Amino acid sequence: MTNKEKFIAKSKMFRLHFQLTEDEIDLLLLGKNVVYKGVEAHDRELTLQLIEAYPLIYGLDHDKFQKDETTYPLWDDLPEATKKLIEDRPYTAADNVGEAGLTNTASYVILAIKHLETGTIFSESELTRCLPSPLNQGITINQVSGLLKGAFKKLRKSRKFKNEKGEEVIDALYLIHKAMDERLIGKAKRKLERD
Repeated sequence: MTNKEKFIAKSKMFRLHFQLTEDEIDLLLLGKNVVYKGVEAHDRELTLQLIEAYPLIYGLDHDKFQKDETTYPLWDDLPEATKKLIEDRPYTAADNVGEAGLTNTASYVILAIKHLETGTIFSESELTRCLPSPLNQGITINQVSGLLKGAFKKLRKSRKFKNEKGEEVIDALYLIHKAMDERLIGKAKRKLERD
């Protein structure tokens, strides 16, 4: 078994132990410019950036994570973002909210980013791929009104990358400039429960 195969096998073990989906892993990795979903099925290449970022979800560095004797961390040793996501799971890309979801985009965005810390920078494509269908097909995030007003801000810079088709895409970047408070998260949940 190669080191990459060992890493993937251990990553899957940890993910399943904490009952996380691949979509939830991608939510926890939001802002790190890496994608986990598809690595276990070998549909996506395992990158060095992912090898370094993935163990941080569990409060481990990549050197410690790769040691054979390293076991699952205790609940109290998990980072707050991971605990918060596990305790109050968001809607993820695996779900399908249908056309009704398009009227509640802000609520889904709030629930997807509620675990992020102040100062986290993430791109629009990183966020949308973690949202339920049809929102993950590409939405425009309107953060100047409604629930999202003041939750985060759009940066003047953007990220350029080539998509699967080889086309150059300009991806808007956003910055969390204040923590999501319980009132806002509660409001987003109530809105989704009503509809």
